[in-house]
Amino acid sequence: MPNPQFAGFFLAEELGFYEQAGLTVEFLPYQTETSVHQLLSKGAADFGIDSPDQVLIARGQGDPLLALAAIFRISPIAFASHAELQVKHPHDLEGLRVGTLPDGTATLMDALLAHNGLPLDAIERVPMSYELDAFLEGELDVIPVYTLDEPFLLDQKGVDYQLLLPQNHGVDSYGDTVIATESFAEQHPQRVEAFINASLKGWRFMIEHPDQALELIQPYMHELYQDPEHQHYLMQQAAPLIHSGLGPLGWMETNHWQRLYDALQRQGLIEQPFDARQVFTNQFLDINN
Repeated sequence: MPNPQFAGFFLAEELGFYEQAGLTVEFLPYQTETSVHQLLSKGAADFGIDSPDQVLIARGQGDPLLALAAIFRISPIAFASHAELQVKHPHDLEGLRVGTLPDGTATLMDALLAHNGLPLDAIERVPMSYELDAFLEGELDVIPVYTLDEPFLLDQKGVDYQLLLPQNHGVDSYGDTVIATESFAEQHPQRVEAFINASLKGWRFMIEHPDQALELIQPYMHELYQDPEHQHYLMQQAAPLIHSGLGPLGWMETNHWQRLYDALQRQGLIEQPFDARQVFTNQFLDINN
């Protein structure tokens, strides 16, 4: 759903960075019925945005995906709970009704439980939609959120909540990551390098010129993201997660992928073991970005 979370890509298009790199780029909307890696595997898309856990799980299922750049060097995924429940540690989740979505947030919750010595059935899992209604009406105790998005909506509604950050309890992950199939990267290395670095130029522009960036991306924004205050909040919260100060934009580290791989393997989510170093590469990054 087009919103400032993806600003760098829209800026790369709007500012002509893709055109300068000799690329014509089409943005494909997210499809709830088809995963990103399925679109890549069947050639319906050249690049995709997904979370690292989904890339690792898919690779373990025999889909040779390759991570090319970690846009969010720090994951924005967190778990919001009603403040009166005093959820300050994963152990406080025991017995609570936790909303689950058909995406990587459920995998991250499982990793959080397992890493902290809790069985996966320690919580009551309740399927939810991307709407906040069930949480607002008290039907759910805990929901997955993006720290750069839903907290703004909860604050607007005067909800008293607390955030549980997985990275504070042993489960660290990158957020939105640019991926392609291994074969596409091998067959089109120049195209991959051009796309990655043009995109990162867009993200660098967002970080250095946030107000101008907001103006430029307006034509791309979904109808649910038209509130200027919401847009500003999203961009303000996103910037430090993207430009973390730990290396160039997009840079990825082996130990980061290995820790997440180990956590998923302990849960039995890696069907066929593989070397975690195979799942990512920094070779297409301009280290001076």
